[in-house]
Amino acid sequence: MTCQINEAKNYFYQKEYKKAFKIFIKLKDYYSAGLCCLLSKKRKFAKICWQKNHLTSPASEWGLGVLDMIDLKYPKKMPSFFQTRAQLEIYLNLFIENHLIEWAQNLISNDDILYHCNPESYKFIARALFSNGYFDLAISYCKKTLRLYYCDPEAFLILSQCYYLKNDLIEAYDAIKKVLNMVSNYFPAIVFKNILEEEMKKEK
Repeated sequence: MTCQINEAKNYFYQKEYKKAFKIFIKLKDYYSAGLCCLLSKKRKFAKICWQKNHLTSPASEWGLGVLDMIDLKYPKKMPSFFQTRAQLEIYLNLFIENHLIEWAQNLISNDDILYHCNPESYKFIARALFSNGYFDLAISYCKKTLRLYYCDPEAFLILSQCYYLKNDLIEAYDAIKKVLNMVSNYFPAIVFKNILEEEMKKEK
């Protein structure tokens, strides 16, 4: 069974979702099978898979909620704090990587609903947008986070990195200083501050 699971995972990582689905469904891994269907744009089959075990699988329950949200419907059951924490960023990345941009947009448009499920949702969205090169939108969601939780060092770090990649060293440096004013030993920020200072020396 372990070999089959590894084979299915490898197919999934290679975006060969149909091959991965066939193995997952044989193993009765309905959540993974449903995700393969969704990423193959077969939403009805994803729903069938997830309905098989949503009462015992928080991941399948989350998947059913996503189906509502990408159709711009209010989710029949609100996602939990931990479902949102575990899955929101992953789904946004998967949608963007698979060129399912409209679904990513629709999921993001539920940001206020997701915020009430988990107050860090704006930051999860910012991270996904940042990692996929949507720097202006990531900045917007970092600012949403910081309006609510000003002392969030990770949000300031993402903000600084976004400004850096937009070639705005002054704003990037200002954001990274705010991180270190709050948490002086935050190692990722220390490393990034050194990078910024080297870049600023070159600019002089």
